[in-house]
Amino acid sequence: MNASGAVVDVSNVCWSERIAPLGERSPRLGRLDLLCEAWRRSRGERAPLTLIADGSLRYQLPRPERRRLEAMAHAGEIRLAPTADPELLSLARDQGLYVVSRDQFLDLRRAHPWIPSAAARFLAWQQGPNGLEFVPSGVRDVTEQRKSRAEEAKELIRGSGIDVRQTAHREVLGLDWRCPSRSCLHAMLWPERLLLWPDIARRDGTALCPGCGSPLEAAGPRPPVRVVVVSEDGTDGEILRFPLASEESVLVGRGSSTHGVNLAADDLPHPAATRRVSRSHLLLRLVGPATVDHRGTRLAVTELGSTNGTVLRPSGMRGRTRPLVPGEETVLGPDDELVLADAVRLRLSGREHFPGDRVLPDPSGPVLVEKTEFESDDPS
Repeated sequence: MNASGAVVDVSNVCWSERIAPLGERSPRLGRLDLLCEAWRRSRGERAPLTLIADGSLRYQLPRPERRRLEAMAHAGEIRLAPTADPELLSLARDQGLYVVSRDQFLDLRRAHPWIPSAAARFLAWQQGPNGLEFVPSGVRDVTEQRKSRAEEAKELIRGSGIDVRQTAHREVLGLDWRCPSRSCLHAMLWPERLLLWPDIARRDGTALCPGCGSPLEAAGPRPPVRVVVVSEDGTDGEILRFPLASEESVLVGRGSSTHGVNLAADDLPHPAATRRVSRSHLLLRLVGPATVDHRGTRLAVTELGSTNGTVLRPSGMRGRTRPLVPGEETVLGPDDELVLADAVRLRLSGREHFPGDRVLPDPSGPVLVEKTEFESDDPS
């Protein structure tokens, strides 16, 4: 490993309120100067630094600093990338460099599974008695649900400008929308409700049609729908995933099933694992508060007296499992997992907001998701 070399997340540095001017919520290129000085002061004048910035930074900096950034890029002192994070992580992985950033890179953990094992190479900064100093950024392993949530949040921002951290934007995600324009192709395709997320107007947060740009009309609350992920427990090899809506109760088992999810369909992978699952193994439903943005929705499970049993694995962690009691409904925590027959893992995806989330699998295919005789009495 190049012990003194580092790649710097320039945009992250320029936006950091922990570097002077402290507390100022706007990007400053001078913050990068202070950080580079601190790095060379602590690592030596010849300690190599590779600077990579998001290309959008050129439009976010004050006008005089934009010209300086462009000059640095032209001179090869800094690399402007469409999206900096994938490039700087790949460079750090391939060359064994330190990564200087306060970002935890949760949305890229699947593409870069090496990150937790190299946590010592991820450094943040803080103000010390002699100026800026470098400290571990706190990178650690996280659950699959947290990775999914981070991926979804980035996709929503890049695709529609929706920021799930903002209450007003979460309210947009909690509603169905229709386009009133008679000439809009999206309105013709989906006259009752759009099956794509609206765009968000930057000036006032108005929901806009992603097709024609017209302001949208609210079409009522969007019912909660979450995705259930099923995988082989030993390898985490994915078997299938299916949507679960709040008004449905779904039976999960093995073999032909008219009202549920068939884990033993011929074209599904890992048959040795699913073979241990009972024909009627679990009953699943969504429960949770009827909030406008569906936050807090949980998976409720009833063990149906399966042959090989089901255990609850809290927070996606190995060990500390407990068996489920047949016939009793258990509500899972947001990051909890189930292990069926010591072979098959089942969990909610961390994604709570995603386009096309109510498009169910083709009922003519091997995996069926239909409403059963077990109706949910939960108001959400």
